[in-house]
This record gives sequence, C-alpha cells and structure tokens, in this order.
Amino acid sequence: MISLVIPLYNEEGNIRPLVDSIVELIIKKKWDSEIVLVDDNSNDQTAEIVDNYSKKYDFIVPLHRGQEKKGMGFALIEGTKKANGDIIIWTMGDNSDDINTYHKLINKINEGYDMVFAARYIKGGSRGNLDLFKTFLSSGYSKIASLWYGTNLHDITNAFRAFKKNVFEKCNLKSGDFAISPEFAIKAHLNGFKLGEVPTTYTNRKKGKSKFKLIDMGIKYISLFKLRMR
Repeated sequence: MISLVIPLYNEEGNIRPLVDSIVELIIKKKWDSEIVLVDDNSNDQTAEIVDNYSKKYDFIVPLHRGQEKKGMGFALIEGTKKANGDIIIWTMGDNSDDINTYHKLINKINEGYDMVFAARYIKGGSRGNLDLFKTFLSSGYSKIASLWYGTNLHDITNAFRAFKKNVFEKCNLKSGDFAISPEFAIKAHLNGFKLGEVPTTYTNRKKGKSKFKLIDMGIKYISLFKLRMR
C-alpha cells in the first residue's frame, strides 16, 4: 500500500488542483493507496476543503492538527505516523512537486532501496522556475552534506521523497520545520539504509505565500552537521 502524506497550511488556493490530479493518477494506475491530508491548523478554508475531499473519497484521510506548534516537519511526522502504507511518499501542499515522479520513486523502492529522493539537481531533473539563489543554497548544502557524510546525494533539502515506513520509525525525527528534509536524509544514511534518487522537475507555487524562512533554515541546516559527531 502507498500512502501519500501532504502537509497543508493555508493552501486553499492549491489544494484542489493538487488533490484532483493525484486522485486522477491513482485511479488511472489502480494503486492500492491512501492520501493523508494534514491540515496544520490553517486559518483559511483549507480544513473545510480537506473534510469535503474525505467525504467524497474513502481513500482520503483527514488529519487536523490543533493548537500544537505549527510547522511542516510536525505535520509530516504526524501524517506519517497515521499513514497505513508500506511505502510513504511526502508531497508538498503548495503543488510544487511533479506527481508524475511517483512511479519513478515507487519503482526505485521496489528495486530494493529504503528511501528515494526526487532530485532536481541530477541528469534528467530540473529546478524549473526556482530562483537561482535558492538553487545555489539547496544544491550547495546537499553537496557539502554529501562530502561530510558520504551520502552521494544531490538534493536532500527537497522533502519530496518515498521511503519505507520502517525507515521513518527508526530515525526518530525532531525537526518541526523544513529542516526535517535534510535531517531525515542524514539520519537514514547514518542508520545504514540504502538511499537512492530519481530526477524530478520543481515548480514554484502559483498561489499563496511560501512559509520558508531562508535565514532560519540556513542556521538549522548547518546545525545538522553535528549529527556526525554524535
């Protein structure tokens, strides 16, 4: 079974085209799957839209976070705990991820990999319309982490990935924000799991505002290098 875990915070402008396209795809592919929609205590119409989808499709699972501390990482952790799938795929709620990459991720997992990253910075991949500065920082961080840990990975800051449920259970993730992406990659590597990557194309959100805070994330990303000392 495949679980698609999607964190959502004030994504009323993106959730419908995203979920509609995913529903169409999994029905076409006849996948045994579920979509876990995690509303991170939004203050727009996101929660209502999530509930409407769960009433329409029995394979859509709603999860509403209450007054807990908000954050993409916290939403992904809770959504993954709730997921019933053997394979989990994290997908961003801003509709920036190319869902046509799903089959590549799944095929790679079935080849024997424990976690597979959708990578923008490898042959066949593309940063799309991601601005050059963010591209430089994200690809640069992945290169440094690859040298520091020996991961040989090119895009660990991208949360878009597939993994086996037991990998998540082993890694004991702590980050409540975007830092969960490199944290998960590094901890999976340190725990000896087999990691791979497939190409994907990124697209900037069309509606809503990004929650990514560049300076804060830069500091937290750098702090992850201490995991090697531990």
